[in-house]
Amino acid sequence: MRWGRRSRDEDANHARRSQAALLEEQSLELFRQGRVAEAVPLQEQAVELVDAVIASQGEITVDDLVMLGALNYGLGSSLQAVSRPDDALAALDAAEEAYGAALDSGRADAAQWITDVRVRRARAFHGQGRVADAILAMDRVVRAVVAEGPAGDAFEHELGLCRLLYTNALLMADYGDPDLILGSADQVVRLMLARQLKINTLEGDNDYYVDVLRCAATIAMREHARQGRTEIAEAAGGVAVGTWAEIDASEIPSLIGETMALPPMYRVSIVRAAAYYGKLTGELGKADLARRYRDVAREVDAGLAAHAEQEWAAPATVRMTLGVALHQARSMLRDGEVPDEVLALGGADNARSLVTVGQRGPESDWAESAWRLTRIVPAVLNNPHVAARIGLEAHLLYAASLAATEDRSAWHGSHAYRWRIVLECLVNLFEPAGDEVMVADLRRWLAVTGEVVNEYHDPYHGRSPLGWAKAREE
Repeated sequence: MRWGRRSRDEDANHARRSQAALLEEQSLELFRQGRVAEAVPLQEQAVELVDAVIASQGEITVDDLVMLGALNYGLGSSLQAVSRPDDALAALDAAEEAYGAALDSGRADAAQWITDVRVRRARAFHGQGRVADAILAMDRVVRAVVAEGPAGDAFEHELGLCRLLYTNALLMADYGDPDLILGSADQVVRLMLARQLKINTLEGDNDYYVDVLRCAATIAMREHARQGRTEIAEAAGGVAVGTWAEIDASEIPSLIGETMALPPMYRVSIVRAAAYYGKLTGELGKADLARRYRDVAREVDAGLAAHAEQEWAAPATVRMTLGVALHQARSMLRDGEVPDEVLALGGADNARSLVTVGQRGPESDWAESAWRLTRIVPAVLNNPHVAARIGLEAHLLYAASLAATEDRSAWHGSHAYRWRIVLECLVNLFEPAGDEVMVADLRRWLAVTGEVVNEYHDPYHGRSPLGWAKAREE
């Protein structure tokens, strides 16, 4: 009898797995067609089926954990796309938990999947307007991969690093230090151009990596132009549009048709690259070239092209690099108020060798470095660009330090009141500028500085609201 019951359970679980696999296949097809809202219920049902399989077994199999992780990973992406951010983060948490259990059970390749989940979580934070969470989630991922180095094939490691650095640049693009953005984007361009012959031989993934190169070069084009490096910007723009086509006037109609037939993600990156390049070449006095790229971008997707042109020209409070801001602050203040060790936080002049906030110094120094920056901010509020950049970097270092601490209560006692100083200054800078996204994020962190830490009542169980991704690292 017991054998017969077990056999029936095994048959039921086999049926559940098969049904889950079929639902996943159907949802992927809907996703490819852009029918994401229709795909979500199928993905949710597939997750429930695999959950039922795991719940019915005395001993969980690694294959079931991997399947559960993959289903939740896909579900998280879909939920984000249909504006269910909290549910998306819950699905990604479940995916990381399943992959973590698989890794603990000996599935070594689950480590890469955990990295993928953390990257997708950072993107989800970005989509919710959680600026610091997004930047610092990518910070942790990038630093971990850089520190670990290649575990096997160096080329595979470089491809993975390019994916991460491109996403890092993308998520910092609105508020991050331009030196960090360019440190990431330029490195992607250099690595991928150096490996382009090998990338061209990749079966199935070639188009994806060409798109990564195009997107990174597009970011580099805009950031170099904003920093006044027009020759470098034009070279980066040439790389971006060169991944697609050098537009000849006679070929425009066919190029438009070919581009409109591409998958949405490639079409979007091509339109943005063409729109940016049109703006750049126009500013450089190359009117005919500018018109060609601008016209193609508008013909393919007029709305996206218009948005990209606005992005190119958009003014901002935080376009200054930390290095420049600190040098300007030194010239504004008394001798000794911006010492050399504080200047060093901005990185070497023009080197753009850093790619994350966490690389500004050892983890143990983050909070003290944040305080050194914070002390400068009230004295330079008459220059909003200088104050905003220095203040944001101080804020990010404080948030990173809080996420890394083992004794959250002691950390709050030592640093929270200082953190509040810079947060309140930043709110007073961004609120008059009408930046609702940043103001909302800063106010959320102000609430964090005032919280009473009790791990029995704290929803983050003693961790910062950067997400619980650090849980598996502890």
